[in-house]
Amino acid sequence: MTATAGAPSRDEIQETVDRALRPGPPPQYDELVALEQALLLIIADLYSEVAEQQLDPREQSSLTAIRYQTAVGLGSGLVSAHQQVRALARNCLWLLDQQAEGARS
Repeated sequence: MTATAGAPSRDEIQETVDRALRPGPPPQYDELVALEQALLLIIADLYSEVAEQQLDPREQSSLTAIRYQTAVGLGSGLVSAHQQVRALARNCLWLLDQQAEGARS
């Protein structure tokens, strides 16, 4: 990934995703809030790049679903917040894969 000014590197993104997908009990709520914010920034950066690519209908549907997922928010419960952060992390992985595919095209 060619990082733009201030954009996280692929390694930094992977580190954030790994923290969000770490197995075990949910982290404290404040850590989930921080992870959500980091993931939303990453998604915003990757989303704009992937949205410019030629995507097939299934990929376009996934991209639309990500847009809606980012609008959900954490909610007030620890379990729902943990699930939301994990969903955002998986969205980041999908966007990274799509970005890499676009770079190869």
